[in-house]
Amino acid sequence: MSFRDRQEPASGYEELSFGGGDPDREPRLQVWLRAHVRLLTACAVVLALLGAAGIGGRYLYERSREPLPPPDVPASARMRIVVHLCGQYVEAWSCIGRDEATDADGRAIAARMRAMPELTDVTFVSKEEDGRRALAYYTAIGEPERADELFFHASVEATLRRGGDFAAVSARLREIPGVVTVLRELPDVWAGKADLAVALCAEEERQPRGCGREDRRALAGAPASEAEKKAVLDRLWDLPGVERVYLRDREDLTWLKRQYEPQDPAEHVTPRTERTRQTFYVKLSDPAGLAAVAGAVKHLPGVGGVFPIGLSG
Repeated sequence: MSFRDRQEPASGYEELSFGGGDPDREPRLQVWLRAHVRLLTACAVVLALLGAAGIGGRYLYERSREPLPPPDVPASARMRIVVHLCGQYVEAWSCIGRDEATDADGRAIAARMRAMPELTDVTFVSKEEDGRRALAYYTAIGEPERADELFFHASVEATLRRGGDFAAVSARLREIPGVVTVLRELPDVWAGKADLAVALCAEEERQPRGCGREDRRALAGAPASEAEKKAVLDRLWDLPGVERVYLRDREDLTWLKRQYEPQDPAEHVTPRTERTRQTFYVKLSDPAGLAAVAGAVKHLPGVGGVFPIGLSG
């Protein structure tokens, strides 16, 4: 048996070499790298830019989901007040020894208030109108049945030209037969800027609906945790139609209340639930989606309640 003679390369070395062999012959890889150094540099720069863009994009994405601070509120000398008239069934609105105020009583009280130089924009609100407002308020968040749980009464709304006159004016108004109490209202700075308020649980003696739920029983009486707050915020951003989300802290509310403190220290503001806790204020692209957004977040842990903006409840 014979074999074909093995042919050796003419030079005695392999054609492709990566560093071994002929010391006088430069490896082809080095030749290729030198020939394409600009291309490799450009690729390295592109990869670095892509990495930086990815990190920067993630940072911008996270920042874009942070809530905005509340809008600036210039202090106003004027103040809205509500004169509540005698009602029935609820002790807070009942007058000892007096029947429920009639529409005629309310209009007569409104007429007396219009004659007071300290007041302007006086409006009588009947018991029926109070009920219609409450129904619209709860219908907006998809809970019209809650209006059936309430008792309604008449009132008179007005604007006090100077907030410093509140103590003297309210004392005079409480002397009018048929008036049960006079309360101030904090200015509604969110009208036109937000459509929905999502109030978070707070550390208070009386908890709003939802903060004592079974799924956070271990946190009963505790404010919403940072994890709960972030989960609520993330859920809001994931919902269609959410354009902007603001966060109002207690510090912001404290500042606002101080601008409208009455002269009489015995008097105090009794703001609605969403105005006493950390609250997300949500602006929607279409307010018609308010009920759907409210329904998606009102049962989340850490949420004390949801409230439509611009409606009286």
